[in-house]
Amino acid sequence: MLDRFLIIFFVLFLFSVTINVPSAFAVTTPDFPACNNPPDSIRAEHNDGLHGVAGNVSEYRGKDTVYNVNGGHFLQCLCTEDNEGIQTNWWKISSLSDTDIQILKNQGWHYIVDGALWGLDNAPYMAKNNEYACRESLSGIGGGDVLGLATTGNKALLYSIIIIGVGSIFLIFGLLMRRVKRE
Repeated sequence: MLDRFLIIFFVLFLFSVTINVPSAFAVTTPDFPACNNPPDSIRAEHNDGLHGVAGNVSEYRGKDTVYNVNGGHFLQCLCTEDNEGIQTNWWKISSLSDTDIQILKNQGWHYIVDGALWGLDNAPYMAKNNEYACRESLSGIGGGDVLGLATTGNKALLYSIIIIGVGSIFLIFGLLMRRVKRE
């Protein structure tokens, strides 16, 4: 009787932790090109000077180019004097809820109330920074471009695996204890 209970409990437990609940809180973001393969439409270009990065209080010296992206979005590609590449995806938002904005903030996006302060349209934006390899740093080396960062999963998946592992240990331990009591 205890064996059946443990097996049913384990199956229900596995089912409950593998349901993909986080997808209910997903916010669909637009696709942005990479700075190593930017669009042709340049909005602004500054070959030298001090530049800022959304969500970062540091100032950077180097080349900064802003590209127009479909949908009123922008791509900012900053290549510093130290060959540090910072790509900022500027997503022009029209109607995101406070909950959606918080979800995006948790994913590394920054809420910008007015893009005009950054030389963009007078509208709210979400901005996300990523590192990239500046083309200038690759010239003369013969290297290729960095296409992006690999996704490594998320917390929900990690926690599910841990919970399943711990649940499996308890199930096996319970079955072994049941067998020991019979003998």
